[in-house]
This record gives sequence, C-alpha cells and structure tokens, in this order.
Amino acid sequence: MTGPASWLAAREQLVLFGRRLLAERLVYFTAGNLSVRIADDPELVAVTPASTPYDTMRPDDIVIVRTDGRVVDGARRPTSELPLHTLVYARRDDVGGVVHTHSPAAMAVAAMGIGIPPILHGLISACGGGIVTAPYARGGTAEVADFTTAALRDRSACLLRNHGVLAIGPGLEHAYNAASVVEGAADAYLRALAFRPVPQIAPDEVERIRREQWAPAWSRRAGAPTHGG
Repeated sequence: MTGPASWLAAREQLVLFGRRLLAERLVYFTAGNLSVRIADDPELVAVTPASTPYDTMRPDDIVIVRTDGRVVDGARRPTSELPLHTLVYARRDDVGGVVHTHSPAAMAVAAMGIGIPPILHGLISACGGGIVTAPYARGGTAEVADFTTAALRDRSACLLRNHGVLAIGPGLEHAYNAASVVEGAADAYLRALAFRPVPQIAPDEVERIRREQWAPAWSRRAGAPTHGG
C-alpha cells in the first residue's frame, strides 16, 4: 500500500463504514459499495474493491482511482459499480462520499418503483425530502449514474429501480447516514401501507426541515443530520 497520509485515511474510513454497513444489515456479504473523495486531491477517489467481504476487508484492499475511472493505486479490482461512483464525483464537486446499499426494505420499494414520500421528519433532515426511484439500468454501466441525476436533485439519496439505494453527501458520514435512514423509512412505509395510505408531512414543514437541518449539512459547516439519540 502506497501513497500519502490522506490515502491511508480514506482507506481506513471505507473499511470502518463498510463494517458498519454489514452490522446494520444494509448490505450482505460483498454486496453494495462505498467511496470517498481524497481530502487533498478532489480528482482522486478511494473506492471499495470488487467481490471482497466487508468483514475481512483491510485498508490495503481499497483502490484509489481518478474521477475518470483510471486506477492510480491498489492491487485489487475496483467495484464493478465504479461508473456509478466516478461519474457522480466528476459531475458534482459538492459530493465527497457515495454509499450504495442493497438493504431489504429499500430494495422492496425499489422493485415496486414507488419511491418513499416525505412521511418522517428524519427522512427529510437526512435526505432533503421524499425519495425518488430512478429508472432501471443495467448494473455496472454509466447509464445507472445517468439515470440518478434527476432523482438526486436536491436530495441526498435515491432508489435504483430493481436494485437498491444510492446515497451521497459532502462526506462519507453524511452519505452513510442517508442510506441508513432510507432503509428505516422504507421499512416504516411498507409496514404502514399494509393498513392505510400513509399521511405525508405538510409541504411548508418539509421546506422548514430542509432549510434548518438538511441544507446546513451540505454547506460543510455541520456534520451529518441527526434526529435524536
């Protein structure tokens, strides 16, 4: 493993959050992937490797790539979903972390293509509002990233049709928080739908939460939004 201290820090952060994904059951075995922009070089990204279990992943398994997809450092192949990550970074200089999960409730909603309306305060503070499902595209292609552009407008997460969750943030913590909250909201939404249509939070209250809690986190002046605990 080579490179400056900022590369090692990014690699260690991905290993830590990868294990958190597994602990929260947001992914299973080798599913999903994470990446983070290198702190002192915005053209470089650290990304998880392909087909590597999170519980055995080590910092030297993490691959360093350019935002054009070229590998700079690392012995393993980067995730097969590399274009999903690099194209987001290349197109949005405000994004510092990307998390792609295959969590069960979110996958169920994505399979139905229905999205998640703004039904919970925490969903709005973490993600900016209701969650849209992007159209289906074949995994590992640039088309997946292309289809998320509109779905991620003014949001920290979207669903990928018949696939899973894509979450973004100014840093990896923000993106991870968004992915985690989406899974919880998807689970709550599916449970509530079994009984009746689920009431949504009023538009003016959605806008207030966005303005006071979600937007400040994107300004990089605050950490990932929290809703209690």
